[in-house]
Amino acid sequence: MSVPEVAKLPTARLWRRLAAGVYDGLLLIAINAIVAAVVVNLLTPKVAVEKHTLTVLSASIRYGLMLPAMLLATGLFFAYFWVHSQQTLGMQTWHIRLERWDQERLSWRDACVRYLWALACLFPAGLGYWWALLDRHGLSLHDRLSRTRVVFAPPLRSKRH
Repeated sequence: MSVPEVAKLPTARLWRRLAAGVYDGLLLIAINAIVAAVVVNLLTPKVAVEKHTLTVLSASIRYGLMLPAMLLATGLFFAYFWVHSQQTLGMQTWHIRLERWDQERLSWRDACVRYLWALACLFPAGLGYWWALLDRHGLSLHDRLSRTRVVFAPPLRSKRH
C-alpha cells in the first residue's frame, strides 16, 4: 500500500516535526536527568559514598550503563505516547500526530520499530530526517522504513451558536 492511497490528512512539514522535537527534547532532558540520578545512586557503592571516593571501575560501570538507560527511557517516552494517543506532548502542541499507513492503531511493536529506525536515521548528521526534503510525500526515511507517517492534524473548531 502506498502512502497517497490512505492520505486523508496532509503529511506534516519537516519544520513542524522539528519544532515538536524541540518541545519533547526539553521534557526528555528532565526525564533523563532523573534516569541519570537513579543510575548513579543505584550503582554507587555505599562505602564509596561514605568515604567520598569512587573507584575507576565503579565509575566506568555507572557511565557505561547511563546511555543505554537514557535510550530506554527515551524510547519508552515516545512509544507510550505514540501507542496511547498517537502524539507526544510536543506533537500535541504543534498539531501533528503519528499514524500507520494502513490507518490501524499503532502497537507497541510499531512504536518500538519506529523508534529504533528513528535512532538509526540520526546518524550521520540526521540524514534520515533530511530525507523528507527530497521525498515526494514528505516522509523521512524512518517513516518509510516503519510504514508510519506524521500528519498535520489541526484541532477541530467548535461551532458557536
